[in-house]
Amino acid sequence: MNLLLALALAGSSPASAQACQQVADAPEALQVAWVSRLSDRAGREEVLEVVRVADLRQWIRDNGTDVGRLLQGLGMAPRNASRKADKDWKVTVFDVRSEWMCRPTQAGEPGENLGGIEICDEKDGGRLRPHRWGYSACGYTLDTGASTRGLDVYRVTWSAASAYGFCVMPLERFLGGA
Repeated sequence: MNLLLALALAGSSPASAQACQQVADAPEALQVAWVSRLSDRAGREEVLEVVRVADLRQWIRDNGTDVGRLLQGLGMAPRNASRKADKDWKVTVFDVRSEWMCRPTQAGEPGENLGGIEICDEKDGGRLRPHRWGYSACGYTLDTGASTRGLDVYRVTWSAASAYGFCVMPLERFLGGA
Protein backbone atom coordinates (compact mmCIF):
# COMPACT_ATOMS: atom_id res chain seq x y z
CA MET A 1 0.00 0.00 0.00
CA ASN A 2 1.50 3.35 -0.90
CA LEU A 3 2.10 6.12 1.63
CA LEU A 4 -0.61 8.45 0.26
CA LEU A 5 -3.25 5.71 0.49
CA ALA A 6 -2.17 4.86 4.04
CA LEU A 7 -2.41 8.52 5.08
CA ALA A 8 -5.83 8.90 3.44
CA LEU A 9 -7.12 5.80 5.22
CA ALA A 10 -5.76 6.93 8.57
CA GLY A 11 -7.92 10.05 8.40
CA SER A 12 -11.07 8.41 7.07
CA SER A 13 -12.40 6.72 10.21
CA PRO A 14 -11.26 5.36 13.58
CA ALA A 15 -11.32 1.74 12.33
CA SER A 16 -9.18 2.46 9.31
CA ALA A 17 -6.54 4.16 11.46
CA GLN A 18 -5.86 0.75 12.99
CA ALA A 19 -4.82 -2.45 11.29
CA CYS A 20 -7.73 -4.31 9.74
CA GLN A 21 -9.08 -7.26 11.66
CA GLN A 22 -9.77 -10.63 10.07
CA VAL A 23 -13.04 -11.12 8.18
CA ALA A 24 -15.07 -14.32 8.29
CA ASP A 25 -14.85 -16.92 5.54
CA ALA A 26 -17.91 -16.93 3.33
CA PRO A 27 -19.67 -20.10 2.22
CA GLU A 28 -20.31 -20.78 -1.47
CA ALA A 29 -23.98 -19.79 -1.13
CA LEU A 30 -25.41 -17.45 1.48
CA GLN A 31 -28.33 -15.22 2.33
CA VAL A 32 -27.63 -11.48 2.48
CA ALA A 33 -29.64 -8.39 3.43
CA TRP A 34 -29.67 -4.91 1.94
CA VAL A 35 -30.98 -2.38 4.48
CA SER A 36 -32.24 0.79 2.80
CA ARG A 37 -34.85 3.53 2.98
CA LEU A 38 -38.27 2.62 1.60
CA SER A 39 -37.79 5.15 -1.18
CA ASP A 40 -34.41 3.75 -2.30
CA ARG A 41 -34.41 1.94 -5.62
CA ALA A 42 -31.54 0.17 -7.32
CA GLY A 43 -30.79 0.06 -11.01
CA ARG A 44 -29.82 -3.18 -12.70
CA GLU A 45 -26.06 -2.61 -12.37
CA GLU A 46 -26.13 -0.58 -9.15
CA VAL A 47 -23.79 -1.88 -6.46
CA LEU A 48 -25.44 -2.66 -3.12
CA GLU A 49 -23.73 -3.03 0.25
CA VAL A 50 -25.08 -6.10 2.00
CA VAL A 51 -24.50 -8.11 5.18
CA ARG A 52 -25.12 -11.77 5.95
CA VAL A 53 -28.62 -12.32 7.31
CA ALA A 54 -27.24 -14.66 10.01
CA ASP A 55 -24.80 -11.95 11.17
CA LEU A 56 -27.55 -9.32 11.16
CA ARG A 57 -29.88 -11.53 13.22
CA GLN A 58 -27.05 -12.24 15.72
CA TRP A 59 -26.34 -8.51 16.02
CA ILE A 60 -30.04 -7.91 16.78
CA ARG A 61 -30.06 -10.67 19.45
CA ASP A 62 -26.95 -9.13 21.04
CA ASN A 63 -27.89 -5.44 20.77
CA GLY A 64 -31.67 -5.19 20.65
CA THR A 65 -34.28 -4.05 18.15
CA ASP A 66 -33.91 -0.26 18.23
CA VAL A 67 -33.88 0.94 14.60
CA GLY A 68 -31.54 3.87 15.27
CA ARG A 69 -29.06 1.66 17.08
CA LEU A 70 -29.17 -0.92 14.28
CA LEU A 71 -28.45 1.76 11.69
CA GLN A 72 -25.41 2.79 13.76
CA GLY A 73 -24.35 -0.87 13.93
CA LEU A 74 -24.48 -0.99 10.14
CA GLY A 75 -22.51 2.25 9.85
CA MET A 76 -25.53 4.00 8.33
CA ALA A 77 -26.02 6.65 11.03
CA PRO A 78 -23.54 8.87 12.84
CA ARG A 79 -22.72 8.33 16.50
CA ASN A 80 -24.22 11.65 17.49
CA ALA A 81 -27.49 11.17 15.60
CA SER A 82 -29.87 13.27 17.66
CA ARG A 83 -33.06 12.33 15.85
CA LYS A 84 -34.88 9.05 16.29
CA ALA A 85 -34.68 6.79 13.29
CA ASP A 86 -37.64 6.99 10.97
CA LYS A 87 -39.76 3.91 10.39
CA ASP A 88 -39.28 4.23 6.65
CA TRP A 89 -36.61 1.55 6.28
CA LYS A 90 -36.80 -1.81 4.55
CA VAL A 91 -34.76 -5.00 4.36
CA THR A 92 -34.32 -6.82 1.07
CA VAL A 93 -33.13 -10.40 1.45
CA PHE A 94 -31.32 -12.23 -1.36
CA ASP A 95 -29.90 -15.72 -1.82
CA VAL A 96 -26.52 -15.25 -3.52
CA ARG A 97 -23.40 -17.12 -4.49
CA SER A 98 -20.09 -15.93 -3.09
CA GLU A 99 -18.55 -15.49 -6.55
CA TRP A 100 -21.15 -12.80 -7.36
CA MET A 101 -19.90 -10.55 -4.57
CA CYS A 102 -16.78 -8.65 -3.59
CA ARG A 103 -15.40 -7.29 -0.32
CA PRO A 104 -14.97 -3.51 0.02
CA THR A 105 -11.50 -3.46 1.55
CA GLN A 106 -8.18 -1.89 0.87
CA ALA A 107 -6.39 -4.55 2.93
CA GLY A 108 -5.26 -6.28 -0.26
CA GLU A 109 -5.26 -5.99 -4.02
CA PRO A 110 -8.43 -5.94 -6.16
CA GLY A 111 -9.31 -9.45 -7.31
CA GLU A 112 -7.35 -11.07 -4.47
CA ASN A 113 -9.33 -13.69 -2.53
CA LEU A 114 -10.09 -12.77 1.07
CA GLY A 115 -12.10 -15.34 3.00
CA GLY A 116 -13.63 -16.83 -0.13
CA ILE A 117 -14.64 -13.47 -1.67
CA GLU A 118 -12.64 -11.34 -4.09
CA ILE A 119 -11.62 -7.83 -3.04
CA CYS A 120 -13.61 -5.19 -4.94
CA ASP A 121 -11.96 -3.15 -7.65
CA GLU A 122 -11.38 0.53 -6.96
CA LYS A 123 -14.68 1.57 -8.58
CA ASP A 124 -16.82 -0.69 -6.34
CA GLY A 125 -14.70 -0.66 -3.18
CA GLY A 126 -15.10 2.89 -1.84
CA ARG A 127 -17.64 4.54 0.44
CA LEU A 128 -21.29 4.15 -0.48
CA ARG A 129 -24.10 6.42 0.66
CA PRO A 130 -25.47 6.02 3.38
CA HIS A 131 -22.64 3.85 4.78
CA ARG A 132 -20.10 6.67 4.77
CA TRP A 133 -20.09 7.02 8.57
CA GLY A 134 -19.21 3.38 9.10
CA TYR A 135 -16.89 2.74 6.15
CA SER A 136 -13.75 1.10 7.53
CA ALA A 137 -11.92 0.13 4.29
CA CYS A 138 -11.46 -3.28 5.95
CA GLY A 139 -14.42 -5.35 4.64
CA TYR A 140 -16.57 -4.70 7.69
CA THR A 141 -18.53 -1.76 9.09
CA LEU A 142 -17.60 0.52 11.91
CA ASP A 143 -20.38 0.41 14.52
CA THR A 144 -20.73 4.16 14.94
CA GLY A 145 -22.80 3.79 18.12
CA ALA A 146 -20.14 1.80 19.97
CA SER A 147 -17.03 2.83 17.98
CA THR A 148 -16.20 -0.85 17.48
CA ARG A 149 -15.87 -3.30 14.62
CA GLY A 150 -19.25 -3.98 13.05
CA LEU A 151 -20.52 -6.61 10.61
CA ASP A 152 -18.69 -8.05 7.61
CA VAL A 153 -19.96 -6.35 4.46
CA TYR A 154 -20.06 -7.34 0.82
CA ARG A 155 -20.86 -5.59 -2.42
CA VAL A 156 -23.03 -7.06 -5.15
CA THR A 157 -24.89 -5.65 -8.13
CA TRP A 158 -28.67 -5.65 -8.08
CA SER A 159 -28.80 -7.87 -11.18
CA ALA A 160 -26.59 -10.53 -9.57
CA ALA A 161 -28.28 -10.34 -6.16
CA SER A 162 -31.77 -10.66 -7.61
CA ALA A 163 -30.94 -13.63 -9.86
CA TYR A 164 -32.69 -16.09 -7.51
CA GLY A 165 -35.41 -13.62 -6.49
CA PHE A 166 -35.69 -11.57 -3.32
CA CYS A 167 -37.95 -10.74 -0.39
CA VAL A 168 -38.65 -7.17 0.79
CA MET A 169 -40.10 -6.32 4.20
CA PRO A 170 -40.26 -3.32 6.50
CA LEU A 171 -37.27 -3.16 8.84
CA GLU A 172 -39.60 -3.11 11.85
CA ARG A 173 -41.05 -6.46 10.75
CA PHE A 174 -37.56 -7.94 10.24
CA LEU A 175 -36.60 -6.75 13.72
CA GLY A 176 -39.70 -8.49 15.06
CA GLY A 177 -38.40 -11.84 13.84
CA ALA A 178 -39.98 -12.19 10.41
